[in-house]
Amino acid sequence: MIRSFCILTLFAILSLGGVYAQSGGEVLVDLESIPLTPNKTVQPKAKSTIELPFYDDFSRGLSYPVSTLWDGRDVLVNTKYAVNPPNIGVATFDALDYTGKLHHNASVFQFSADTLTSQPINLNFPGDTSIYISFQFQPKGLGNWPDIRDSLLLEFYNASDDTWEGVWAAWVDYENNTLFQHEKLRSRHSEIISDTLSSSFFKVYFPVLDEQFLVGNFRFRFRNIASISRNSDVPGLRGNSDHWHIDMVYLNKARTYRDTIINDIAFTKPLGSILNNYEQIPWLHFNQQAQDNELDSPLSFDITYSNMGVTPWNITRLFRIHNQSNGDIYSFSGGAENISMLETISYSRFFLYDFKSSWSDSARFTLESYLLTDISPSTQHLRWNDTLRYTQNFKNFYAYDDGSAESGYGLYGEGTQNGRVAYRFNTYKADNLVGVYMYFNRTFNDASQKYFRLAIWDDNNGRPGNLIYEQPGVRPLFTDSLNRFTLFRLDEELWLDQGTFYIGWIQTTTDMLNVGFDRNNSSRSNLFYNISGNWENTKFEGALMIRPVFGKLNETPTSSPNHPLNQSPTQSINIYPNPARDVLNVELPVGVINAQVTIYSISGQMVYSERYVTNPIDISRFTNGTYIVRVVADGRIVGTQKLVVLKW
Repeated sequence: MIRSFCILTLFAILSLGGVYAQSGGEVLVDLESIPLTPNKTVQPKAKSTIELPFYDDFSRGLSYPVSTLWDGRDVLVNTKYAVNPPNIGVATFDALDYTGKLHHNASVFQFSADTLTSQPINLNFPGDTSIYISFQFQPKGLGNWPDIRDSLLLEFYNASDDTWEGVWAAWVDYENNTLFQHEKLRSRHSEIISDTLSSSFFKVYFPVLDEQFLVGNFRFRFRNIASISRNSDVPGLRGNSDHWHIDMVYLNKARTYRDTIINDIAFTKPLGSILNNYEQIPWLHFNQQAQDNELDSPLSFDITYSNMGVTPWNITRLFRIHNQSNGDIYSFSGGAENISMLETISYSRFFLYDFKSSWSDSARFTLESYLLTDISPSTQHLRWNDTLRYTQNFKNFYAYDDGSAESGYGLYGEGTQNGRVAYRFNTYKADNLVGVYMYFNRTFNDASQKYFRLAIWDDNNGRPGNLIYEQPGVRPLFTDSLNRFTLFRLDEELWLDQGTFYIGWIQTTTDMLNVGFDRNNSSRSNLFYNISGNWENTKFEGALMIRPVFGKLNETPTSSPNHPLNQSPTQSINIYPNPARDVLNVELPVGVINAQVTIYSISGQMVYSERYVTNPIDISRFTNGTYIVRVVADGRIVGTQKLVVLKW
């Protein structure tokens, strides 16, 4: 039995929650899925009962709540989705379960979504009036505004009759910039009007006084009430919604109504990539030119930390780089500095480091920063937030994004059925392009699974130029866990010279593909779209989650559905003479009509593309070399052959 309360209103706000062009154009919609790889570390078993104090600031570097304190696998612990959090981790509530799918009960009507429940806590202190619970929360952040019908709840467990009782709730009217809170235990209602609701954290603090809760197996839980968009005309935009973030959950005795500050030192911003232009680049492309362009000299650790309490401390800053390929560790100090009460310090430690790897095709370096303080042992439970870690990977792909999608990007609406999106990359080494990673946000009933054509263009003075590669029959695919990228193998490896190229897609419908969009990094200048025949730079700040893969694939491509455009052709073509000099004949299988013959250079540039009418084809302008001849009919590849042109 659940005895709780919900906040009901007399009206509903019907919204897509993001920016979208009804007449056809670029679309940026709110977060549709959570692109984080789950931490595979086996968690320790929970204790039978937790003794006070109970504290969690979600700063342990995990992507899930620690099981010694919580039961709540659907809640995401992260450093990406909140804005200006009090320290480096938050717990995020939304409409997704732990696999990254919408909850099975997801609906346009209110439904109970994520739940975060504490393990049993010993509150067997009858008559004690000094037990207080406190936490901080934020609506939306970089996610989706909670609809006014939806809310974040705090509930206490009443062991005497096995029920959960609602004790606090919050909801938002974002159109009027108003945050509402209701505390049932003290019959208090408050309203906050602010235009910074989604970038501020709000403190909640009240005593636990009722005798039914002062027991040896007390539990409390947070729960969000969510609802997905009612817009049935745009099913590809109906996905995750109603984000809330909580931090610094603290339950203890010997507190007073004035005890609203936690005495602690905490990092407030995470570490990021050491590269200037990319988050990751292939290790085999990390040549001298890449190092000159991507690495500052000297490099720097940039950290921000705060004194959240009223006690001044002397802080020693330590740094470490761990080369995962050979175990080497390079440690150095950033000295010590006093920090006053409620002060925030930003500090940069410059250093030099020679990046080498014992692995032939990859590298991994873990960058760490520590804060050492003179905090007494009695407050050691607050010390998870004094360590920062960031792993700089060098694998086989380029990436502008950090692997975390806060929004979804695509083209939608009238006139976008042949729309094109192109993403600019600069390679530091000539190499074979062998695959593409793409991250697709999940939507209601997977409505965004529409076929598209994977495409690659060369450069034309800073804009996409000639189409040099096209692969039909591709559609969004979803993997089996939170934010795993889909890996598409190119049906033919494409040799690219060092320099600039563009990778993206050509739409076949007016539906939005909903590709992950990282709003913590900006690569706006590299993203282009084309609806009317002209390439335009995107108006959105962020990084599209597309990653070109070079050299060889290090994992099995994601399975493709059994669709005619993806099947190996049962027919083939014949070309002659081969080698050829000035003319080429293409022989098609019987019954093939409406065919298009396209010829590519070995570097992937399209040099000929015409509707098949008759033989021979004039190739007198072709220079000596190897070419690829491809025939497509009715959207299906009929056959592909290599052609050698030999003039003498």
